[in-house]
Amino acid sequence: MAYSIAIAGCGVAGLTAGLLLSRDGHRVTLFEQSTQLGPVGAGVLLQPSGQMVLAHLGLLERVTQRAERIDRLHAMTHRGRTLINLPYADLAQATCAYGLHRGDLFSVLYAEVQNSGASIVLNQRIAQFNQRSDGIEIINDCSESGGCFDFLIAADGARSALRKVSNIPMHVHDYPHGALWAMGMSQAITNELLQITHGSRQLAGLLPMGEGRCSLFWAVRKGELEDLYAAGFDSWKRDAIQFMPMAKELIGGLRSFEETCFATYLHVRMKRWSNGRLVFLGDAAHAMSPHLGQGINLALLDGLTFAKALRRTGNFTEAFSLYENLRRAHTNYYALVTFLLSPFFQSRGMIKGLGRDIVLPLLPHVPIMRSQMLLTMAGMKRSALGGAIHLP
Repeated sequence: MAYSIAIAGCGVAGLTAGLLLSRDGHRVTLFEQSTQLGPVGAGVLLQPSGQMVLAHLGLLERVTQRAERIDRLHAMTHRGRTLINLPYADLAQATCAYGLHRGDLFSVLYAEVQNSGASIVLNQRIAQFNQRSDGIEIINDCSESGGCFDFLIAADGARSALRKVSNIPMHVHDYPHGALWAMGMSQAITNELLQITHGSRQLAGLLPMGEGRCSLFWAVRKGELEDLYAAGFDSWKRDAIQFMPMAKELIGGLRSFEETCFATYLHVRMKRWSNGRLVFLGDAAHAMSPHLGQGINLALLDGLTFAKALRRTGNFTEAFSLYENLRRAHTNYYALVTFLLSPFFQSRGMIKGLGRDIVLPLLPHVPIMRSQMLLTMAGMKRSALGGAIHLP
């Protein structure tokens, strides 16, 4: 049976689901609040888990064409002491991640969605819906109807408008910290994700994205952002370069705070991911902090798993249930780990940072811990007690 499907959001989850559902013959319409779509965003880490999805879609080579191969995660203190050095190849030979610009991933997915026959409607933020026995009517933030569909996929991001009106019980935690993101050219770091910490009060990271491009992550508490801006851009540049000298080329190429973007994070846990003819995918369903670099990979897996579930069941209600059963344990595990880890990298006080600096370097020397850390880093750990994931 071919369904008429509305998708709110043209992010990774929405585009992945839209592409696969359109390929399967469904009538798909994606609604995006932006007035135009293009390659925007910062650096992202494409883990082995996300690579499996893109390979299944036949898009992995195109997405990684401009990307930087990432062979290890390397974290150290501001004094140069290694906290963790995990090579992906220790999980399996030739395994790696890729650092890439989010826009590179978006461009490939968006082009494929357009070629699949799906419709894309811009400048439409879906904020409400009316469920009826014969379908679900979507309503934009101007109270205008966008039509009636068999079901609606909410893939409208971490601060989902549809989640707020879904009537699904949930817990939402707004982290007190966020980060400045910036991009530029840098040859100082290659083939690794580098993070530098000073206790739990300061964290910075560099992710090469291929072709000399690099993304900078600079942790900032929300309550301290105004003071940071007030001190001036030159003051921040001096402090940032002193803290992370290998970022000098990138930071030196920035001219003002206008070339940075401040992002904040939520931790979202919904009691269920569907209600009637509405289902949630990606950050809209399970937003979490970015400390494990899993965001786009979880979104890719959500989109693929839901499309497979609908293909298997042929009924959207059964597909909602199957999709959640297949994805819940994996996302719960990563949500828990990121929630527990975040205070050890971004919080006040010295005790958490000191404890992390003592314990973290010891863990990879315990064989069972090392294997679990590698699985977790790669996005491949199925659940808290399970082994590696596999595609549905």
